[in-house]
Formats: sequence, C-alpha cells, structure tokens
Amino acid sequence: MLFSLPAVVLALGTAAGLVDAAPSPPRPLTIELTKRDLRLKNDDGSVNIAGLQAQTVALTHKYNRNRNNYRYHALGEGKNPESRMAREKRASAGTIQLTEQSMSVWTGKVYVGTPAVPFNIYFDTGSSDFTIASIACGTSCGTKQRYNYTASSTAVKTTRTVTTNFVDGTSSSGTLYTDTVTIAGVTANQQALVAASSLSSTVADIASDGLMGLAFSSLSGAYTSSFMFTVNSQGTAAYPYFSMRLNNNGPSEMTFGAFNRLRSASGNPRWYQLATDSGTYTYWQFGMAAPWVNNKTALSTPTNHIIDSGTTLIVAPPSSAAEFWSHVPGSAVYNSNFWTFPCASPPQVDFAFSRITLQRWGVSQDSFNLGYLAEDPTRCVGAVIGQNLGLGSSWILGDAFLTNVYVVHDVANKRIGLAIPR
Repeated sequence: MLFSLPAVVLALGTAAGLVDAAPSPPRPLTIELTKRDLRLKNDDGSVNIAGLQAQTVALTHKYNRNRNNYRYHALGEGKNPESRMAREKRASAGTIQLTEQSMSVWTGKVYVGTPAVPFNIYFDTGSSDFTIASIACGTSCGTKQRYNYTASSTAVKTTRTVTTNFVDGTSSSGTLYTDTVTIAGVTANQQALVAASSLSSTVADIASDGLMGLAFSSLSGAYTSSFMFTVNSQGTAAYPYFSMRLNNNGPSEMTFGAFNRLRSASGNPRWYQLATDSGTYTYWQFGMAAPWVNNKTALSTPTNHIIDSGTTLIVAPPSSAAEFWSHVPGSAVYNSNFWTFPCASPPQVDFAFSRITLQRWGVSQDSFNLGYLAEDPTRCVGAVIGQNLGLGSSWILGDAFLTNVYVVHDVANKRIGLAIPR
C-alpha cells in the first residue's frame, strides 16, 4: 500500500501494491524510467578518467546556468542592459563539447499537448526549466522528437524568449509556451515549457527529447514553476510529493503524488526541512549536513547538501573534499578533482542531515568505488570529488548517494523525506 492516498507512479515494474482509496486522481499507471549508460567504468572495471573529467565540465555548465538564473531572478541582477551583459560575459568562458557519457541521465515518458504526444524526457532535480525540442528547431536538435505546438489545442504561446548561455560559449534558445503536461496520469494544466528553436551542444547530445527540471522557480531561466509545483497549485495529485528510487542494478521509479511504501524497507520516511539560500528556496537541499568516514565525522563544520539526480558524483568544495579525504586511511590525491584509496580497504561512508545525528545514510562500497586505476590496479578512485562550482560551502549529492536511498520531495511543506530502499 502507499503511505499517502493513491497517486501515479512513473516506474519500472508493475502497479502491484498501488491501491485506490478514492475516485480521484486516476488509477495509478506505470511507465519506464531508465538510466543511460555513462560508461564511467571500462569493461575491465578500470575507471574511465576521461569520462569523469567530462562530468566535471558538465557540472560547471549546469551550476553556472543555475547561478545566473538565481542572480537574475532572486537577487535582481541583470535586469538592466549593463548587468545583463556582465552576466552573459561571466557565462561564456572556456570551450568543451559534451556527450551523454558525461551526464547522469534518468529518462521516462512525458505526455505533452492535446492530443497528448509522448516524449522521452530527462528528469533533473538539480534544475528547474522544462525544455523540449520543437518543430522550430533545425539541425541542432538532431534526431530528437519535436514538440508541435501548432497541433496542440491547449498550447498557448507567450511573448517571451528564453536563452540559456553556457560557459563553453554556446547557448540554447526557445519560446515560452504553456500547455497540458501529463506524467503517468498526473496532469499539470498550463505548464510552462520552453519550445527550443536551438539547442547548445552542451545539451543536444543528451539521449532524450528534452529536460524536465524539478527544482524551485528561482533557478528557472523563465522564472516559472516546475511540474510538481504546478500540480500542487492545481490540486491534481493526492499529496504534494514526488518520490524517486534510483537503482543502477534493478527497477527504478518516480512516484508523483505519494510515497510508495513497497519501495521502502524502513517504513515512513524521515523528514528534513529544506535549507534556503538567503531566505530563497533554490535547490532540494539539507542544512547542517556532514559526511562521516568509518563512524567519525569527516567535516568540521556542517553545511548544506544539495540532492541532484542529474549529477553522478558527490561534489564538495576543494578544501572540504581535502578534509573528507584526510579521514580516509591510505588516501592519495590523483589530480585537482579526484582522490584514490586502497581498493582492498574501502572506507565506510555515511551522511548525517541534522546536528542531532539520529540516523546516518550510507553509501555502498559499489557506489563509492568508481573503478581501479589502469596504471595501478591496487588503487581505486572515490566518488567524492573536489570542485569549485560557486556554491560556497555546499556539497552536491548525486547518484553515488541517491542510489542508496528512497527520496521523497514535499513541494508544499518544503522538506525532504528519506527511507531505506527495498
């Protein structure tokens, strides 16, 4: 049974155990949620260093974009031509071309328009815009399926153009529309979406037709609400939740409107209130959190930890990463981002999300170990890396952490629930 009233599940598997208790919303359905192969490990089990380095570049692009959106909307920067030019200048340093190998990509079916047309969409809890390739997009959208706004009776065009600048000097652009969007039966009417007329090489090669951000509007280039916030405001789901069970080795799912008890081995979730940035909600993030190594705290000052399904690694500011790794016996610096540890003696890594450490949430050795070094098979690369992303002291918890928990996002009460996955 579900922890809450009936809801709709985006999942691998069946709808067994999802029980209706009221005539609305519709009976739960299931659709596939899959992860694209990142190939961060080679076939022989050695680490793909080039793929890991590409991941760090992808993170730079993503969090630079989020930071610019936050500065523009929440802080008021860029609302005159001079500061806007400065903001765009900051966003256009460096050159690199990315592929899906450098991204953590979880995809599932999303239906857009009337009549509803299915698209394969990448879900990202670390960003906020819903961007989809449109019929106005030429070669930059490749073979992606296009959103045909002229064929949807519920599509409404706005006068706004949304342009996203990336630090590699490229950009994506599109017109802001509203339309009906449905995920496995849960519907948001007049959901804002960017109908892309051009896609940056930074995102064009991601193996999906579009990207659906699920974070707060302060990170949105369009400054609009993401899907579940729209659903909550319209009351079209039983409860204001979306939940995720990400699994590299088995069924993965997203649930909209409920918490699926069948995916929890620990009963109801343990709730944590969200932290803000100067009073503004931005990311799904814990406050006063810290890593632990071998049952001892590994960070002297607890700080915010962002959960991000669009990131593979666990990312810390360089000084915090160095402090973490100083607690790992036998650790050694590999390069400016990565550390190694003895493969034969991996550390026990956990995270605590409050000053009162009632529970710690573990990272499995399989998740923590990114593979051995081809030049020295006795040394393995760890999933905690150091990188300055302009987030102050905050950490990012990507798939290396998220595949070890069941996560519930409560959009109404601004909190995160965690459970041990089944």
